[in-house]
Amino acid sequence: PSLICARAAPTPPLTRARAGRARSTTMAGDAPPAPELSPKMLVVPCLMMAVKFLKLDFAPYVEQLRIGFGCACALTLGVHFLVKSIAAGKADATEITVTTTNPMKPGEKETKTWTICNYDQAEALKKVKSGLVSVCMVSAMHYKWGSPMPLLFQCIMQPMNLLDDPLVQIHLLGKKPEGKLERPFKAPPNPLADLLGGDKAADDDKAVARKPKAGNPKKKD
Repeated sequence: PSLICARAAPTPPLTRARAGRARSTTMAGDAPPAPELSPKMLVVPCLMMAVKFLKLDFAPYVEQLRIGFGCACALTLGVHFLVKSIAAGKADATEITVTTTNPMKPGEKETKTWTICNYDQAEALKKVKSGLVSVCMVSAMHYKWGSPMPLLFQCIMQPMNLLDDPLVQIHLLGKKPEGKLERPFKAPPNPLADLLGGDKAADDDKAVARKPKAGNPKKKD
């Protein structure tokens, strides 16, 4: 008996084009949104490229950079303490409910009720602690390797971060707590985590304003 080979009819070009567009549309719809990039993220890489390209040597200015680094740290910590004092003086008793992820138990969420007064003071104190950790790390790096570059970067980045701080913008610059400044504050954007589809706990944080209570505001669990 003869062997009969059946061959499928070729797909018309128009059909292939439509199928390709459909696949591209599906892939575009499933793709995560592009991470939000801040111009500050480009400051350090651009500065490093400029130093390398122009062959700049900051070794003769180590003493000046140390003084500048100390002034930047003092300014940052002083402003955060000032913001904490201003928030305490306003004594805003409006309550907000904050939902966060427990760092000790991944996947478990905690809900706490704060007054705006206590929340702002806690956030300012958190910035002070992180600032002290940063000072210790940069000082250790400079002491260990003697490079002036960490001092230079901190002299530039600390004032920039201070101007972008939500509490500074609300209490010192007089901006309204709306949009990106709405409490509870979102964590700084992490483009790498966004690209990897990382932790989205910050998106679950919600604030619900309530009537202020009479008397001394207290934090509630």
